[in-house]
Amino acid sequence: MDWLLIIGVITAMYMAFNIAANDIGNSMGTVVGSGALTMRKALLVGALFEFLGAIFLGSSVIKTVGSGIVPLEFMTGLGAFIITMSAGIWITITLIKKIPISGSDAIVSSVIGYGLVYAGLNHLNWSTIGLIMASWVISPLIGLVSGFLVYYLLKLGILSRIKSNIGAKDRAEKVFSYLQIGSSSFAALGVGAIDIAAATAVLYVTVGSTIGFSIKFLGAIALVFGILIAGNRITDTIGRRITELVPTRGFSAQISAGSITLLFASIGMPISPTQTLVGSVIGVGIARGTATVKLDVIKHIASTWIITIPACIAISATLYFVVNAIFY
Repeated sequence: MDWLLIIGVITAMYMAFNIAANDIGNSMGTVVGSGALTMRKALLVGALFEFLGAIFLGSSVIKTVGSGIVPLEFMTGLGAFIITMSAGIWITITLIKKIPISGSDAIVSSVIGYGLVYAGLNHLNWSTIGLIMASWVISPLIGLVSGFLVYYLLKLGILSRIKSNIGAKDRAEKVFSYLQIGSSSFAALGVGAIDIAAATAVLYVTVGSTIGFSIKFLGAIALVFGILIAGNRITDTIGRRITELVPTRGFSAQISAGSITLLFASIGMPISPTQTLVGSVIGVGIARGTATVKLDVIKHIASTWIITIPACIAISATLYFVVNAIFY
């Protein structure tokens, strides 16, 4: 096996570990925040369903990330290493700071940075880049609206009728705690599909589908380890710090975000599950009352999202020049 391929596989697994630790909060943050599951149980359930999503649902997004932005003829083993390492470095920094950034934003921006310095401006597929960036803006807005509507309708149809009946209200929350476990598991499938693409897509397309499946499998294993070892850091931020969640609110946010993530993943769009879920959580918070939404936390998260794109473009381009100066 070529040494560059070995390094590429290790880098892809490093990226998978980090992105899974960052993104598990997208599927399990609300179920922990509402108290439906303990952190340990949530991470175990999330790891299982992210693995399944990565193996069985990630192909369309892998194709978009791997060859839809930079043409396949410009994708090399060295390029795969540079792109994946660049995104992995940024995610590691934000993970240490407990900030839930978008792994999709990080990997796509790293691909763009590499493409600009290696392939050149004219060889990038700007129509695909435009669609991806539009999806980054649209998906959290859809998440916000759908989260608001689901919880508002739930409140209007059920919760308002049992508001004064504490026993009935407690029973309703108990029922929704079980439904929320299901909605969180459902959401983890879509998160896994997008995470595996972010971690392995550029390497996958450079080696072909035969070896590529083995790389995808190793990446899925690394996703599991990332969730179990470091997934608690971001899960707490999404689950508790943006707005107070109980099972009915957690279910509303998760079923909204999970549906949107799976829909976009099915058409190959590497949207941000993080941004989508945060949008849904904010929507639920607004439906409950804007005073319950912690705007300082949202502002901090949003500023990091905005910084991610130029940061990863710069890291990727710089790493390309550094590697070339050392080895060529």
